[in-house]
Amino acid sequence: MTTLHEPDDLLLHTDPLAPNVRRVLMFAREKALSLRTRTIERRVEGVSDPRVAALNPFAEIPILESTEGFVISESMAICRYLDERFPAPGPLFGEGLEERARIHMWARRAELWLFTPAVEYGHHTHPFFAAGGFDASARVASDQRERIERTFTLFDEALGHSAWIAGDALSAADIVAYSGVVLARLWGVTAPDSLDHLERWEQTVAARPSAELARYP
Repeated sequence: MTTLHEPDDLLLHTDPLAPNVRRVLMFAREKALSLRTRTIERRVEGVSDPRVAALNPFAEIPILESTEGFVISESMAICRYLDERFPAPGPLFGEGLEERARIHMWARRAELWLFTPAVEYGHHTHPFFAAGGFDASARVASDQRERIERTFTLFDEALGHSAWIAGDALSAADIVAYSGVVLARLWGVTAPDSLDHLERWEQTVAARPSAELARYP
């Protein structure tokens, strides 16, 4: 069992249901970190806690705050900070110019073509958001579902050439992609059984202890 380190100077402001928070927690676990957390009250229309706006002008979480006054938001920026501050057990954003560029490329693809579409598909289909006054669009939902399904196919093709999304080792790209797969599955959007490489990869990631932090009950 991996011993987790809990940095005593860091606090992560979270919402247990927020997908961006979940991928930060998964990333931290892969870095053998256990972050202290503070749960933020949220509503459908946004964060209601006034302290959040004081820490982040966009009033969004997650937010990482240090006892020395350093504050950073945006999930991938937080992950990058943790990766560089805590080098062990290995960099998840890669080593060397080419590897870092490749991981950044695939993480960005996973963000734009899988994770974000999964977020938006939920916004436009789930009754929870409609009840809060979200202006749902069936056309937007259909477009996002098509984007997710096309990305499943493209990622399956990539995984036919490497064990992980961006190469031969788990990286930040896999964490973004897995978080997107989990969220899409939550809304009922799943990859077809014919995508063997994607299925193999998903099962491999799901078996890691960190994956439970990205999944929903």
